[in-house]
Amino acid sequence: MKQIYDFAVKWCDKFRDQNINYIELVDHWMADDCAVLGFEMDGGHAFFEKYGKAANNYEALDRIIDDVKDIPLLGSAIYSQWRYFNHWAYTGAEILEPQNRAWFILALSRLALLSGANPFIFQGTLKKVRIVSNNICYGPMPEPDDEVEQHLTINDEGRVWFSGYNFGNAGERYEEARTKNFKIEKASADKLLNVLAAYFGNEYVEIFATDIGNWVMELTNTEGTTYKFRGSLCADFDYEGIDLSDLMRYTVGMDDLYVFDGNRKPDVINRITLDYHRLTKIKPKEVPEGATWEYVIWDYTEHLIIDRETETLEHIQNIGTGCKVSRKYEIEGGIESLLENFDEEDLFLHIEGNLDDVIDTPNETKDYKITIDYKKNPQRVIEGSYDKNGLPEDFADFAETVFDFIHFYGMGEILAPSVYSKAKRRKSEYIFCSVTFDQGYKSYYYLTDDDSIEVGDFVLVPAGKDNHEAVVEVVNIEYFSEENVPLPVEKTKRIIRKCTDEDFDLPESE
Repeated sequence: MKQIYDFAVKWCDKFRDQNINYIELVDHWMADDCAVLGFEMDGGHAFFEKYGKAANNYEALDRIIDDVKDIPLLGSAIYSQWRYFNHWAYTGAEILEPQNRAWFILALSRLALLSGANPFIFQGTLKKVRIVSNNICYGPMPEPDDEVEQHLTINDEGRVWFSGYNFGNAGERYEEARTKNFKIEKASADKLLNVLAAYFGNEYVEIFATDIGNWVMELTNTEGTTYKFRGSLCADFDYEGIDLSDLMRYTVGMDDLYVFDGNRKPDVINRITLDYHRLTKIKPKEVPEGATWEYVIWDYTEHLIIDRETETLEHIQNIGTGCKVSRKYEIEGGIESLLENFDEEDLFLHIEGNLDDVIDTPNETKDYKITIDYKKNPQRVIEGSYDKNGLPEDFADFAETVFDFIHFYGMGEILAPSVYSKAKRRKSEYIFCSVTFDQGYKSYYYLTDDDSIEVGDFVLVPAGKDNHEAVVEVVNIEYFSEENVPLPVEKTKRIIRKCTDEDFDLPESE
Protein backbone atom coordinates (compact mmCIF):
# COMPACT_ATOMS: atom_id res chain seq x y z
CA MET A 1 0.00 0.00 0.00
CA LYS A 2 2.87 2.36 0.72
CA GLN A 3 4.32 1.64 -2.75
CA ILE A 4 0.94 2.48 -4.31
CA TYR A 5 0.74 5.64 -2.23
CA ASP A 6 4.25 6.71 -3.28
CA PHE A 7 3.43 5.97 -6.94
CA ALA A 8 0.23 8.04 -6.79
CA VAL A 9 1.90 10.99 -5.08
CA LYS A 10 4.95 10.97 -7.38
CA TRP A 11 2.92 11.00 -10.58
CA CYS A 12 0.33 13.40 -9.18
CA ASP A 13 3.15 15.86 -8.51
CA LYS A 14 4.38 15.40 -12.07
CA PHE A 15 0.97 16.15 -13.56
CA ARG A 16 0.66 19.20 -11.31
CA ASP A 17 4.02 20.58 -12.45
CA GLN A 18 3.18 23.41 -14.85
CA ASN A 19 6.71 23.45 -16.26
CA ILE A 20 7.05 19.73 -16.98
CA ASN A 21 7.91 18.53 -20.49
CA TYR A 22 5.30 16.15 -21.87
CA ILE A 23 8.06 13.63 -22.63
CA GLU A 24 8.45 13.06 -18.88
CA LEU A 25 4.78 12.13 -18.67
CA VAL A 26 4.54 9.80 -21.66
CA ASP A 27 7.93 8.16 -21.21
CA HIS A 28 8.02 4.47 -20.29
CA TRP A 29 8.66 5.10 -16.57
CA MET A 30 4.96 5.03 -15.66
CA ALA A 31 4.59 1.68 -17.41
CA ASP A 32 7.45 0.30 -15.34
CA ASP A 33 5.87 1.59 -12.12
CA CYS A 34 2.45 0.16 -13.02
CA ALA A 35 3.94 -3.23 -13.87
CA VAL A 36 5.73 -3.41 -10.50
CA LEU A 37 2.44 -2.68 -8.72
CA GLY A 38 0.55 -5.30 -10.76
CA PHE A 39 -1.75 -2.88 -12.58
CA GLU A 40 -3.01 -4.28 -15.88
CA MET A 41 -3.23 -2.42 -19.17
CA ASP A 42 -6.65 -3.48 -20.52
CA GLY A 43 -7.45 -0.41 -22.57
CA GLY A 44 -9.70 0.82 -19.77
CA HIS A 45 -12.40 -1.74 -20.62
CA ALA A 46 -13.03 -2.95 -17.06
CA PHE A 47 -13.30 0.58 -15.72
CA PHE A 48 -15.53 1.60 -18.67
CA GLU A 49 -17.90 -1.33 -18.05
CA LYS A 50 -18.47 -0.11 -14.50
CA TYR A 51 -18.21 3.68 -14.82
CA GLY A 52 -18.71 4.44 -18.51
CA LYS A 53 -17.20 7.66 -19.87
CA ALA A 54 -15.34 8.24 -16.61
CA ALA A 55 -12.64 5.97 -18.02
CA ASN A 56 -11.34 8.89 -20.09
CA ASN A 57 -13.49 11.96 -19.38
CA TYR A 58 -12.58 14.24 -16.48
CA GLU A 59 -16.08 15.62 -15.84
CA ALA A 60 -17.57 12.12 -15.81
CA LEU A 61 -14.82 10.89 -13.50
CA ASP A 62 -15.37 13.81 -11.16
CA ARG A 63 -19.03 12.82 -10.75
CA ILE A 64 -18.31 9.25 -9.66
CA ILE A 65 -14.84 9.44 -8.13
CA ASP A 66 -16.09 9.09 -4.55
CA ASP A 67 -17.69 5.76 -5.50
CA VAL A 68 -14.39 4.30 -6.73
CA LYS A 69 -12.96 2.01 -4.04
CA ASP A 70 -11.26 -0.75 -6.08
CA ILE A 71 -7.51 0.00 -6.12
CA PRO A 72 -6.50 -2.52 -8.85
CA LEU A 73 -9.38 -1.35 -11.07
CA LEU A 74 -8.42 2.33 -10.64
CA GLY A 75 -4.72 1.56 -11.12
CA SER A 76 -5.44 -0.28 -14.37
CA ALA A 77 -7.59 2.63 -15.58
CA ILE A 78 -4.68 5.02 -14.95
CA TYR A 79 -2.27 2.68 -16.73
CA SER A 80 -4.63 2.33 -19.72
CA GLN A 81 -5.29 6.07 -19.99
CA TRP A 82 -1.56 6.75 -19.91
CA ARG A 83 -0.98 4.11 -22.57
CA TYR A 84 -3.41 5.91 -24.87
CA PHE A 85 -1.30 9.07 -24.86
CA ASN A 86 1.94 7.08 -24.97
CA HIS A 87 0.93 5.00 -27.95
CA TRP A 88 -2.33 5.96 -29.66
CA ALA A 89 -2.76 9.74 -29.38
CA TYR A 90 -1.94 11.89 -32.41
CA THR A 91 0.77 13.53 -30.33
CA GLY A 92 1.90 12.77 -26.80
CA ALA A 93 1.72 16.48 -26.01
CA GLU A 94 -2.07 16.12 -25.77
CA ILE A 95 -1.53 14.71 -22.30
CA LEU A 96 -0.74 18.28 -21.14
CA GLU A 97 -4.14 19.63 -22.14
CA PRO A 98 -5.99 20.82 -19.01
CA GLN A 99 -8.83 18.29 -19.18
CA ASN A 100 -6.39 15.38 -19.63
CA ARG A 101 -4.03 16.58 -16.93
CA ALA A 102 -7.01 17.05 -14.61
CA TRP A 103 -8.19 13.46 -15.24
CA PHE A 104 -4.85 12.04 -14.12
CA ILE A 105 -4.65 14.31 -11.06
CA LEU A 106 -8.14 13.32 -9.96
CA ALA A 107 -7.53 9.59 -10.50
CA LEU A 108 -4.08 9.62 -8.86
CA SER A 109 -5.37 11.68 -5.93
CA ARG A 110 -8.12 9.13 -5.36
CA LEU A 111 -5.56 6.32 -5.58
CA ALA A 112 -3.42 8.04 -2.95
CA LEU A 113 -6.43 8.37 -0.67
CA LEU A 114 -7.49 4.73 -1.13
CA SER A 115 -4.00 3.44 -0.42
CA GLY A 116 -4.12 5.09 2.98
CA ALA A 117 -3.57 8.51 4.49
CA ASN A 118 0.02 9.65 4.69
CA PRO A 119 1.83 6.63 6.18
CA PHE A 120 4.19 8.85 8.13
CA ILE A 121 3.22 10.02 11.60
CA PHE A 122 5.53 12.55 13.20
CA GLN A 123 7.46 11.37 16.23
CA GLY A 124 9.80 13.15 18.62
CA THR A 125 10.29 16.83 19.40
CA LEU A 126 9.79 19.19 16.48
CA LYS A 127 12.82 21.35 15.71
CA LYS A 128 11.99 22.79 12.28
CA VAL A 129 9.08 23.05 9.89
CA ARG A 130 9.38 23.82 6.18
CA ILE A 131 6.33 24.21 3.97
CA VAL A 132 6.13 24.92 0.25
CA SER A 133 2.70 26.07 -0.93
CA ASN A 134 1.98 26.30 -4.66
CA ASN A 135 -1.12 28.23 -5.67
CA ILE A 136 -1.23 27.18 -9.33
CA CYS A 137 -4.64 25.83 -10.33
CA TYR A 138 -6.51 25.01 -13.50
CA GLY A 139 -7.89 28.30 -14.73
CA PRO A 140 -6.61 31.44 -16.42
CA MET A 141 -2.85 31.51 -16.88
CA PRO A 142 -1.26 33.60 -14.11
CA GLU A 143 0.30 36.92 -15.03
CA PRO A 144 4.10 37.12 -14.82
CA ASP A 145 3.90 39.24 -11.65
CA ASP A 146 1.40 36.96 -9.87
CA GLU A 147 2.80 35.21 -6.80
CA VAL A 148 2.24 31.47 -7.21
CA GLU A 149 4.54 29.77 -4.70
CA GLN A 150 5.68 30.43 -1.14
CA HIS A 151 8.47 28.81 0.89
CA LEU A 152 8.30 29.15 4.67
CA THR A 153 10.72 27.75 7.27
CA ILE A 154 10.48 28.19 11.06
CA ASN A 155 12.81 26.68 13.66
CA ASP A 156 12.63 26.26 17.41
CA GLU A 157 14.83 29.32 17.99
CA GLY A 158 12.22 31.55 16.40
CA ARG A 159 14.09 32.10 13.13
CA VAL A 160 11.83 32.55 10.09
CA TRP A 161 12.79 32.36 6.42
CA PHE A 162 10.25 33.26 3.75
CA SER A 163 10.46 33.49 -0.04
CA GLY A 164 7.69 34.32 -2.50
CA TYR A 165 7.93 33.36 -6.18
CA ASN A 166 6.16 34.97 -9.13
CA PHE A 167 4.97 33.01 -12.15
CA GLY A 168 7.40 34.79 -14.49
CA ASN A 169 7.52 33.83 -18.15
CA ALA A 170 5.55 30.69 -19.03
CA GLY A 171 7.77 27.69 -19.57
CA GLU A 172 10.55 29.00 -17.36
CA ARG A 173 11.25 28.62 -13.66
CA TYR A 174 9.44 30.76 -11.14
CA GLU A 175 11.11 34.06 -10.24
CA GLU A 176 11.93 34.90 -6.64
CA ALA A 177 10.08 38.16 -6.00
CA ARG A 178 10.38 38.77 -2.26
CA THR A 179 12.22 37.40 0.73
CA LYS A 180 11.96 37.97 4.47
CA ASN A 181 14.29 36.65 7.15
CA PHE A 182 13.40 37.62 10.69
CA LYS A 183 13.01 36.39 14.25
CA ILE A 184 9.91 35.86 16.37
CA GLU A 185 9.59 35.19 20.09
CA LYS A 186 10.85 31.70 20.98
CA ALA A 187 7.72 31.10 23.05
CA SER A 188 5.55 31.80 19.98
CA ALA A 189 7.67 29.47 17.84
CA ASP A 190 7.49 26.74 20.49
CA LYS A 191 3.69 27.01 20.69
CA LEU A 192 3.37 26.68 16.91
CA LEU A 193 5.80 23.76 16.68
CA ASN A 194 4.11 21.94 19.57
CA VAL A 195 0.69 22.26 17.90
CA LEU A 196 2.05 21.02 14.56
CA ALA A 197 3.80 18.09 16.25
CA ALA A 198 0.62 17.15 18.11
CA TYR A 199 -1.58 17.38 15.02
CA PHE A 200 0.69 15.51 12.61
CA GLY A 201 1.68 13.08 15.34
CA ASN A 202 -1.72 11.45 14.82
CA GLU A 203 -3.56 10.16 11.78
CA TYR A 204 -5.38 12.82 9.81
CA VAL A 205 -7.44 12.96 6.63
CA GLU A 206 -5.29 13.93 3.67
CA ILE A 207 -7.18 15.93 1.06
CA PHE A 208 -6.39 15.88 -2.65
CA ALA A 209 -8.17 18.05 -5.18
CA THR A 210 -7.59 18.74 -8.86
CA ASP A 211 -8.58 22.34 -9.41
CA ILE A 212 -6.45 24.03 -6.75
CA GLY A 213 -2.81 24.18 -5.71
CA ASN A 214 -0.94 21.95 -3.30
CA TRP A 215 1.37 22.09 -0.30
CA VAL A 216 4.33 19.97 0.79
CA MET A 217 5.63 20.11 4.37
CA GLU A 218 8.70 18.69 6.06
CA LEU A 219 8.81 18.29 9.83
CA THR A 220 12.30 17.68 11.26
CA ASN A 221 12.72 16.50 14.85
CA THR A 222 15.64 17.13 17.21
CA GLU A 223 17.22 13.83 16.16
CA GLY A 224 17.40 14.97 12.54
CA THR A 225 14.64 12.70 11.20
CA THR A 226 12.44 14.38 8.59
CA TYR A 227 8.79 13.48 8.01
CA LYS A 228 7.09 14.59 4.80
CA PHE A 229 3.41 15.50 4.42
CA ARG A 230 1.42 16.84 1.47
CA GLY A 231 -2.06 17.82 0.38
CA SER A 232 -4.13 20.29 -1.59
CA LEU A 233 -4.58 23.96 -0.73
CA CYS A 234 -8.01 23.43 0.77
CA ALA A 235 -7.01 21.71 4.01
CA ASP A 236 -9.06 22.83 6.98
CA PHE A 237 -6.77 21.59 9.76
CA ASP A 238 -8.13 22.28 13.23
CA TYR A 239 -6.41 21.35 16.50
CA GLU A 240 -8.50 21.86 19.65
CA GLY A 241 -10.31 24.77 18.04
CA ILE A 242 -7.15 26.30 16.55
CA ASP A 243 -6.99 26.67 12.77
CA LEU A 244 -3.44 25.69 11.83
CA SER A 245 -3.25 27.98 8.77
CA ASP A 246 -4.43 30.97 10.76
CA LEU A 247 -2.08 30.06 13.63
CA MET A 248 0.92 30.10 11.27
CA ARG A 249 -0.14 33.44 9.78
CA TYR A 250 -0.64 34.95 13.22
CA THR A 251 2.60 33.55 14.64
CA VAL A 252 4.82 35.00 11.91
CA GLY A 253 2.69 38.12 11.36
CA MET A 254 1.98 37.48 7.65
CA ASP A 255 -1.70 37.52 6.65
CA ASP A 256 -1.03 36.58 3.01
CA LEU A 257 0.49 33.13 3.57
CA TYR A 258 -1.00 30.25 1.55
CA VAL A 259 0.05 27.58 4.10
CA PHE A 260 -2.50 24.71 4.01
CA ASP A 261 -5.71 26.39 2.84
CA GLY A 262 -4.42 28.77 0.16
CA ASN A 263 -5.83 31.69 2.16
CA ARG A 264 -9.11 31.11 0.33
CA LYS A 265 -11.37 31.12 3.36
CA PRO A 266 -13.96 33.86 3.02
CA ASP A 267 -13.41 36.94 5.10
CA VAL A 268 -15.65 37.55 8.11
CA ILE A 269 -17.11 40.68 9.61
CA ASN A 270 -15.77 41.25 13.11
CA ARG A 271 -17.58 44.46 13.96
CA ILE A 272 -20.28 46.76 12.58
CA THR A 273 -20.77 50.23 14.03
CA LEU A 274 -23.71 52.37 12.93
CA ASP A 275 -23.72 56.03 14.02
CA TYR A 276 -26.87 58.07 13.46
CA HIS A 277 -26.88 61.85 13.91
CA ARG A 278 -29.89 64.17 13.72
CA LEU A 279 -29.71 67.94 14.15
CA THR A 280 -33.05 69.71 14.50
CA LYS A 281 -33.52 73.47 14.75
CA ILE A 282 -36.44 74.26 17.06
CA LYS A 283 -37.77 77.81 17.15
CA PRO A 284 -39.11 78.54 20.63
CA LYS A 285 -42.35 80.45 21.13
CA GLU A 286 -40.47 83.13 23.03
CA VAL A 287 -36.86 84.21 22.59
CA PRO A 288 -35.31 85.88 25.62
CA GLU A 289 -34.67 89.57 25.17
CA GLY A 290 -31.12 90.23 24.03
CA ALA A 291 -30.53 86.67 22.81
CA THR A 292 -28.35 86.39 19.72
CA TRP A 293 -29.80 83.03 18.65
CA GLU A 294 -33.04 82.31 16.88
CA TYR A 295 -33.19 78.51 17.15
CA VAL A 296 -32.53 75.88 19.78
CA ILE A 297 -30.50 72.99 18.37
CA TRP A 298 -31.59 69.48 19.35
CA ASP A 299 -28.52 67.31 18.86
CA TYR A 300 -29.69 63.70 18.89
CA THR A 301 -27.51 60.62 18.22
CA GLU A 302 -27.81 56.86 18.27
CA HIS A 303 -25.04 54.27 18.16
CA LEU A 304 -25.38 50.59 17.33
CA ILE A 305 -22.31 48.38 17.87
CA ILE A 306 -22.24 44.68 16.98
CA ASP A 307 -18.95 43.14 18.07
CA ARG A 308 -17.85 39.55 17.44
CA GLU A 309 -14.91 39.56 19.88
CA THR A 310 -16.88 40.66 22.94
CA GLU A 311 -20.03 38.86 21.72
CA THR A 312 -22.09 41.95 22.41
CA LEU A 313 -24.67 44.15 20.73
CA GLU A 314 -25.01 47.62 22.21
CA HIS A 315 -27.58 50.28 21.39
CA ILE A 316 -27.01 53.77 22.81
CA GLN A 317 -29.30 56.80 22.55
CA ASN A 318 -28.01 60.27 23.39
CA ILE A 319 -31.34 62.05 23.61
CA GLY A 320 -29.97 65.30 24.93
CA THR A 321 -27.76 66.87 27.56
CA GLY A 322 -27.82 64.66 30.61
CA CYS A 323 -30.13 62.13 28.96
CA LYS A 324 -28.56 58.91 27.73
CA VAL A 325 -30.19 55.50 27.30
CA SER A 326 -28.27 52.31 26.55
CA ARG A 327 -29.10 48.65 26.24
CA LYS A 328 -26.46 45.94 25.92
CA TYR A 329 -26.91 42.33 24.84
CA GLU A 330 -24.21 39.82 25.74
CA ILE A 331 -25.14 36.61 23.96
CA GLU A 332 -22.59 33.84 23.61
CA GLY A 333 -22.77 32.44 20.10
CA GLY A 334 -25.71 34.69 19.23
CA ILE A 335 -23.69 37.68 18.06
CA GLU A 336 -21.53 35.46 15.86
CA SER A 337 -24.67 33.99 14.29
CA LEU A 338 -26.08 37.47 13.76
CA LEU A 339 -22.96 38.65 11.93
CA GLU A 340 -22.94 35.50 9.82
CA ASN A 341 -26.26 36.68 8.34
CA PHE A 342 -24.40 39.41 6.46
CA ASP A 343 -22.34 38.71 3.34
CA GLU A 344 -18.91 40.21 3.94
CA GLU A 345 -18.38 40.73 0.20
CA ASP A 346 -21.70 42.39 -0.66
CA LEU A 347 -22.89 44.14 2.50
CA PHE A 348 -23.60 47.84 1.91
CA LEU A 349 -21.86 47.95 -1.47
CA HIS A 350 -24.55 49.72 -3.48
CA ILE A 351 -26.05 53.16 -2.78
CA GLU A 352 -28.44 54.74 -5.25
CA GLY A 353 -27.83 58.27 -3.96
CA ASN A 354 -30.05 61.32 -4.07
CA LEU A 355 -30.48 63.43 -7.19
CA ASP A 356 -29.39 67.05 -7.24
CA ASP A 357 -32.95 68.41 -7.18
CA VAL A 358 -34.10 66.71 -3.96
CA ILE A 359 -35.61 68.96 -1.31
CA ASP A 360 -34.01 68.77 2.12
CA THR A 361 -36.15 68.80 5.25
CA PRO A 362 -36.26 72.37 6.58
CA ASN A 363 -34.31 72.95 9.79
CA GLU A 364 -33.21 69.34 10.05
CA THR A 365 -30.38 67.06 8.90
CA LYS A 366 -30.04 63.32 9.33
CA ASP A 367 -26.69 61.70 8.64
CA TYR A 368 -25.09 58.34 9.26
CA LYS A 369 -21.72 56.66 9.38
CA ILE A 370 -21.26 52.90 9.05
CA THR A 371 -17.91 51.36 9.98
CA ILE A 372 -17.22 47.71 9.14
CA ASP A 373 -14.18 45.90 10.54
CA TYR A 374 -13.12 42.65 8.88
CA LYS A 375 -10.83 39.82 9.89
CA LYS A 376 -8.62 40.20 6.80
CA ASN A 377 -9.63 43.18 4.72
CA PRO A 378 -9.08 46.78 5.78
CA GLN A 379 -11.77 48.71 7.59
CA ARG A 380 -14.53 50.16 5.41
CA VAL A 381 -16.40 53.39 6.22
CA ILE A 382 -19.66 54.48 4.54
CA GLU A 383 -21.22 57.88 5.14
CA GLY A 384 -24.23 59.73 3.80
CA SER A 385 -27.68 61.13 4.46
CA TYR A 386 -30.03 58.93 6.46
CA ASP A 387 -32.82 58.36 3.96
CA LYS A 388 -33.89 55.65 1.54
CA ASN A 389 -31.65 56.71 -1.34
CA GLY A 390 -28.77 57.91 0.82
CA LEU A 391 -28.49 54.60 2.65
CA PRO A 392 -27.17 51.37 1.10
CA GLU A 393 -29.79 49.49 -0.89
CA ASP A 394 -29.69 46.50 1.48
CA PHE A 395 -29.97 48.58 4.64
CA ALA A 396 -33.63 47.66 5.15
CA ASP A 397 -32.75 43.95 5.26
CA PHE A 398 -29.93 44.68 7.70
CA ALA A 399 -32.20 46.76 9.94
CA GLU A 400 -34.95 44.13 9.94
CA THR A 401 -32.47 41.37 10.86
CA VAL A 402 -31.04 43.37 13.77
CA PHE A 403 -34.49 44.46 14.94
CA ASP A 404 -35.73 40.86 14.95
CA PHE A 405 -32.66 39.85 16.94
CA ILE A 406 -33.31 42.53 19.57
CA HIS A 407 -37.05 41.91 19.59
CA PHE A 408 -36.51 38.21 20.23
CA TYR A 409 -35.02 39.01 23.65
CA GLY A 410 -37.75 41.58 24.36
CA MET A 411 -37.88 43.99 27.29
CA GLY A 412 -37.92 41.38 30.01
CA GLU A 413 -40.63 40.60 32.56
CA ILE A 414 -40.00 43.01 35.40
CA LEU A 415 -42.37 45.66 34.00
CA ALA A 416 -44.72 43.35 32.08
CA PRO A 417 -48.36 43.55 33.23
CA SER A 418 -48.90 39.96 32.15
CA VAL A 419 -46.42 38.97 34.85
CA TYR A 420 -46.93 41.37 37.75
CA SER A 421 -50.75 41.52 37.45
CA LYS A 422 -51.24 37.76 37.36
CA ALA A 423 -52.57 36.28 40.59
CA LYS A 424 -51.96 32.70 41.61
CA ARG A 425 -54.93 30.45 40.92
CA ARG A 426 -56.86 28.86 43.73
CA LYS A 427 -57.69 25.18 43.47
CA SER A 428 -61.39 25.93 43.26
CA GLU A 429 -61.01 28.38 40.34
CA TYR A 430 -61.45 27.63 36.65
CA ILE A 431 -58.97 28.71 33.98
CA PHE A 432 -60.65 30.58 31.12
CA CYS A 433 -58.46 31.38 28.14
CA SER A 434 -59.46 34.01 25.63
CA VAL A 435 -58.35 32.96 22.15
CA THR A 436 -58.48 34.49 18.69
CA PHE A 437 -58.75 32.70 15.37
CA ASP A 438 -56.70 33.56 12.30
CA GLN A 439 -57.08 37.25 11.38
CA GLY A 440 -59.99 37.52 13.80
CA TYR A 441 -60.58 40.44 16.16
CA LYS A 442 -63.14 38.77 18.39
CA SER A 443 -61.96 36.51 21.19
CA TYR A 444 -63.61 33.36 22.49
CA TYR A 445 -63.48 31.67 25.86
CA TYR A 446 -62.09 28.14 26.21
CA LEU A 447 -61.52 26.18 29.40
CA THR A 448 -58.28 24.42 30.35
CA ASP A 449 -56.65 22.69 33.31
CA ASP A 450 -53.15 23.33 31.97
CA ASP A 451 -51.47 25.96 34.16
CA SER A 452 -48.43 26.06 31.83
CA ILE A 453 -50.37 27.78 29.03
CA GLU A 454 -49.35 31.43 28.73
CA VAL A 455 -50.50 34.46 26.78
CA GLY A 456 -49.04 34.26 23.28
CA ASP A 457 -49.10 30.45 23.15
CA PHE A 458 -50.80 28.67 20.27
CA VAL A 459 -53.19 25.92 21.27
CA LEU A 460 -55.37 23.32 19.56
CA VAL A 461 -59.12 23.68 20.11
CA PRO A 462 -62.39 22.14 18.82
CA ALA A 463 -64.10 24.69 16.58
CA GLY A 464 -67.42 25.05 14.83
CA LYS A 465 -70.48 22.84 14.98
CA ASP A 466 -68.47 19.86 13.76
CA ASN A 467 -65.75 20.44 16.37
CA HIS A 468 -62.94 20.28 13.82
CA GLU A 469 -59.50 20.97 15.24
CA ALA A 470 -58.10 24.47 14.78
CA VAL A 471 -55.00 26.38 15.85
CA VAL A 472 -55.67 29.56 17.86
CA GLU A 473 -53.65 32.07 19.85
CA VAL A 474 -54.17 32.70 23.55
CA VAL A 475 -54.58 36.45 24.15
CA ASN A 476 -55.72 36.49 27.76
CA ILE A 477 -55.98 34.16 30.77
CA GLU A 478 -58.43 34.68 33.66
CA TYR A 479 -59.36 32.74 36.82
CA PHE A 480 -62.98 32.54 37.98
CA SER A 481 -64.68 30.97 40.93
CA GLU A 482 -67.64 28.72 40.16
CA GLU A 483 -70.20 31.39 40.96
CA ASN A 484 -68.49 34.03 38.78
CA VAL A 485 -67.69 32.08 35.59
CA PRO A 486 -68.45 34.13 32.43
CA LEU A 487 -70.01 31.07 30.72
CA PRO A 488 -71.54 27.88 32.05
CA VAL A 489 -68.73 25.41 32.55
CA GLU A 490 -70.67 22.51 31.05
CA LYS A 491 -71.30 24.49 27.84
CA THR A 492 -67.76 25.85 27.40
CA LYS A 493 -65.42 23.98 25.05
CA ARG A 494 -62.02 22.91 26.31
CA ILE A 495 -58.52 23.43 24.88
CA ILE A 496 -57.17 20.12 23.55
CA ARG A 497 -53.50 20.88 24.13
CA LYS A 498 -50.60 23.17 23.26
CA CYS A 499 -49.58 23.13 19.64
CA THR A 500 -46.69 21.26 18.11
CA ASP A 501 -44.99 22.09 14.80
CA GLU A 502 -47.21 19.61 12.96
CA ASP A 503 -50.36 21.38 14.15
CA PHE A 504 -49.63 24.53 12.18
CA ASP A 505 -50.72 22.77 8.99
CA LEU A 506 -54.27 22.68 10.32
CA PRO A 507 -56.81 25.31 9.21
CA GLU A 508 -57.74 28.14 11.54
CA SER A 509 -61.41 29.01 11.49
CA GLU A 510 -64.36 29.57 13.69
